[in-house]
Amino acid sequence: MNLLALFLALFLSISSYAFPENIRHGYTNCTACHISPSGGGVLNEYGRSLSKEIQSTWAYEGEENFLHGMVDTTAVKDWLVIGGDFRAVQVHQENDNVKRGKFIKMQAGIELGINQPKWAVVGSFGKFDDEEWKTDFTRYYALYRVTDELTLRAGRFLPPFGINNSEHNLATRGPLGFGYGVEKDTLEASWLGENWNFIGSYYKTQKELSDNNESGYTTLVSKILGNNKIGVQYLNEKNDFYQRQVYGVTGLFGWTEHFYSTFEYDKSATEVDSTTPITRGHYVFHRTGYEFFQGFHGLILNDYLQTDEKNGSTKNYKFGPGLQWFPRPHFDIQIYWTRQQSIQNIKQDGDYAWLTLHYYL
Repeated sequence: MNLLALFLALFLSISSYAFPENIRHGYTNCTACHISPSGGGVLNEYGRSLSKEIQSTWAYEGEENFLHGMVDTTAVKDWLVIGGDFRAVQVHQENDNVKRGKFIKMQAGIELGINQPKWAVVGSFGKFDDEEWKTDFTRYYALYRVTDELTLRAGRFLPPFGINNSEHNLATRGPLGFGYGVEKDTLEASWLGENWNFIGSYYKTQKELSDNNESGYTTLVSKILGNNKIGVQYLNEKNDFYQRQVYGVTGLFGWTEHFYSTFEYDKSATEVDSTTPITRGHYVFHRTGYEFFQGFHGLILNDYLQTDEKNGSTKNYKFGPGLQWFPRPHFDIQIYWTRQQSIQNIKQDGDYAWLTLHYYL
C-alpha cells in the first residue's frame, strides 16, 4: 500500500473532534459538551464555552462562538446548532527502503441541527472523495430525551463502542470497524447517570457499504469514580459469511487536572462456520498526556493489534511521542512521531510522522 492510500485509510475521519480526556476536569459524560450521547459532532452552547475557558491557550470574548463571533447568532442559539470541521494532514514515512511525504485533504463538512430541551435532529454533509469535495450526507440522527438521563436516538451514525477518538487509525477504531465512512443505520438507547452509564445499540449496515446482510448490537456499561471512568463493552455482529464477537474494557483516568490517560483493550472472536477454528485477535490503545500550560499537551502513544493470536505475522505496533495544541478556540494542531513495527509487511516498519491541522466552526 502506498503512503497516500495508507493514510487515507488510516486518518480520514468524518467524526468531529471528541476530547474524552476532559474527564480530568470532571466532565464524565459526553453530553456536557455535545448533542450526541456518545460524543463528537456538533457542540452545544456549554461545550463552546468550555473550548474557550479550559481548552484554548488564548481567546477573546465571544471567540468560541460560530465564526469566532463575527456573526451574531443570539436570536437562534437557543435552538439552532451549527458546526463543521476542516481537517488536513502532512504525513511522512521513512525506513531503509523509502523516504516520502504527502499533504492530504481529509475533511470539509458542515453539521446543522435543531436542539430543543426534549429532542434534537442533526445532519452532517460534505466529504472528500478522491480529493474531490462532494455534498453527500455523511451522518444524521434524531434523538428524544425521555428523562435527563435516558435518551433514545435513531439514524445513520457509528454505533457506540470504545473510546470515541477522532484518530481512526488507532487499533481500537478502524481495524475493529469504527473507521472512515462506515456509519450504519443505528438505533441507540443511553442512560447517562451520575455514577453509571448504560448504552445499547442495534445496527444494520446499508447495502452501499456491504451487501452481506450485516447486522449487530453493542452493549456498554461504565462506572464513574470521581474524575475517572472504567467500563466494559460487548459487540455481536453477523453477516452471510461470519459471526464476530468483541469483548473489551476501557478506562479514562484524570490523575490530576493536568495529567491524564486513556486506555482500551478489546478481544475479538470470529467464526466462519462450525468446521473452521475461531480466529481470536487483540487490540490495545493507550495514550497518556500532560498539559504543560492551558491548551498545550505532551502525549505518549502506544497502539497494538494482532488480528490472529496464532499468527505472528498479523501483529502491528506503533509507539512514540506527540504534541497537541489548541492555540485559540476553533483551532487544533497535532503532531506525532511514531516508530512502527509490522511483522506482516517489513516495508511498513520505520518512522511515521504526521501533522494534523484541524479547524472547527
